[in-house]
Amino acid sequence: MNRLPKVIRFTRDLGWMVGLVVAMALAFALYVWAEKQIDQANAQRYQAFLLADELRQSSDDLTRMVRTYVVTGDPVYKQHFQDIMDIRDGRKPRPERYHQIYWDLMLADGPPPRPASPQTLPLLTLMRQAGFTDAEFHTLAEAKAQSDALTATEFTAMKLAEATGPQAEADRAKARLLVHDEHYHRTKA
Repeated sequence: MNRLPKVIRFTRDLGWMVGLVVAMALAFALYVWAEKQIDQANAQRYQAFLLADELRQSSDDLTRMVRTYVVTGDPVYKQHFQDIMDIRDGRKPRPERYHQIYWDLMLADGPPPRPASPQTLPLLTLMRQAGFTDAEFHTLAEAKAQSDALTATEFTAMKLAEATGPQAEADRAKARLLVHDEHYHRTKA
């Protein structure tokens, strides 16, 4: 007689234990799912950060290429300038790991530091896909537009640097000034 209540108590305790194990397994599964969601959000945010930094870096690279071109006249720098514009606007394939330094490693007579990827999307399209908020995307699109507007000055400077004839040296001096004067720095900022 005394044995039956022990069996019932054991069965009841076993049921509670199984229930607790199931509850803990569900809680752990929920925790793992939440961690994966956080990891995905962090990865997406990191990719967005890399794209925003690429906009800044491409603008700096364009400035460096145009300044070097107007001083040296070496057409390699003019070509690099155009390549940067074409990659940024999706007219040319993006190099692999383009978010890492690239143009600093480019030698005038050497191969590209990294091969091109099959991706030919404009930077703004990549930014739109990266999950920026509307306000962030608007700010980035505005920064890209301002950087693109600055290229008009840079193209003018390159054209002046290519001048020939009696006014050539004066035009080259004007080209150097165009990419170093207060207006250029203010527009770039």
